[in-house]
Amino acid sequence: FQTVDLSAEYKERIVDYMFNEYERGRTPNPDVLCNREIKFDVFMKIALSLGADFVATGHYCRKGETQVDGKQVYRLLSGKDNNKDQSYFLCQLSQEQLAKTLFPIG
Repeated sequence: FQTVDLSAEYKERIVDYMFNEYERGRTPNPDVLCNREIKFDVFMKIALSLGADFVATGHYCRKGETQVDGKQVYRLLSGKDNNKDQSYFLCQLSQEQLAKTLFPIG
């Protein structure tokens, strides 16, 4: 079991950004931003550096795999139950992030 305090990174990358956007009259989505910046960037890098092969999350969605021009391509898919789907909150994940992510409940 490993704990990691990412509160400073969260404040800097999510909270400060969110307030700056509100000041500019825009409405950011902190959930999408947190997934991209914290869970699947800072946290994922730490997990992989500690020897993890993947990061599994409780997001209700699925990941598909296909070949495009001989390359493995990952697709973010909605969960089997459309009423529970959370794929929208992961819409900004990169191919590298999706390659190392598992969605066991989707």
